Amino acid sequence: MARRVPGNGGEAKEATDGTVPTTVPATPPADVSAPAPENGSVPGDGSTPRNGSTPGNGSTPGNGSAPGNGSTIKRKPGGDDLESLLLGGVPRHTAYEVCKAAGIPYDEARRYWRAMGFADVGQARAFTDADVDALLRLGAMSRSGMFTEEFATQVARSMGQTTARLAEWQVDALFDAFDTAGVGPDQMAEFGYRIGRRVMPELEELLVYVWRRQLAAAAGRVRQQLQEHAEGLQAVGFADLVSFTRLSRQLSEEELAGLVSVFEANAADTVAYGGGRLIKTLGDEIMFAADSPARAARIALDLLAAMRRTEAVPELRIGVAYGHVVQRNGDIYGTTVNLAARLTAMAEPDQIVIDPELADALADDAAFAVEPVGGRMVRGLGEIEISVLTAAE
Repeated sequence: MARRVPGNGGEAKEATDGTVPTTVPATPPADVSAPAPENGSVPGDGSTPRNGSTPGNGSTPGNGSAPGNGSTIKRKPGGDDLESLLLGGVPRHTAYEVCKAAGIPYDEARRYWRAMGFADVGQARAFTDADVDALLRLGAMSRSGMFTEEFATQVARSMGQTTARLAEWQVDALFDAFDTAGVGPDQMAEFGYRIGRRVMPELEELLVYVWRRQLAAAAGRVRQQLQEHAEGLQAVGFADLVSFTRLSRQLSEEELAGLVSVFEANAADTVAYGGGRLIKTLGDEIMFAADSPARAARIALDLLAAMRRTEAVPELRIGVAYGHVVQRNGDIYGTTVNLAARLTAMAEPDQIVIDPELADALADDAAFAVEPVGGRMVRGLGEIEISVLTAAE
């Protein structure tokens, strides 16, 4: 997936905050009441550690300069310092110690870690105090009586999958910016550390702000659907770059990445401005959804117009269908989605093809022109009467 390179490289660091503890224990320890490790730093008193302090004894990590707790490193920062900064503390606990501190059974913790997408490091000392806090919060959620463990796991999975992509995107952007600026591999950890210390607090706040706004928007959409008795009805569209396979053979890797980046950026802006939702990007194709037929039609027309103004991007073909969908984990499924994808393949370059339901919904809207073009066989769905959508004269 192509990435946009920010001018100053600053935005890239936020994505890795809170998502780097890539750890999932492979097998539980044989003795669940095993003694504390020799360094005496077992978080075993059940307290909630905060701000990088060592659980259990409150001591400072070995070198006394743990990044992430506000201290200043007197030497040139390296890769370990950057990792600790991103994690919010020094990795020094095993999976068993974290589970014991949080009072969470090992198997339950492992389900949460897997849901969040963390990799397996066995019983290595790869956990920080923040991992204890996270388990405490997830455990409290499932034990509150308001939510089940299954719900807490779904929450963990939704956050893990969303922030994993965010982290990859922003780290790629930062390192591309470093490369453009001539920062060598031996300097990247130091530059990353210094930038991270400056911008991560602000980016953390911004991340929460954006999440709250998106949460309010999603809740508002559901509330509106319930009020209008239109639950599950969505207009779904796909926009596909024409001749992308041929272009991918002609362009260099950098040129291809730039093309996809421009396409995704323009498409995301257009969909958001039109009041729709960008469901996913697939390199040469995007999938979007909207709650009303008119809104989806306007987004489709604006996508064509936006790409016409962008010389670097080839023509689009778009298919849009309207009907019931199933929403799950931020994605949508169902016959309406499959039909929209099939319609996209039928469209000519710079053309929007729509299904009968969307055509009927737009019939009385003076802003759009709908031209029936006859029946077409759609694989798996039979014969469908399709129409071409344009803006009214």
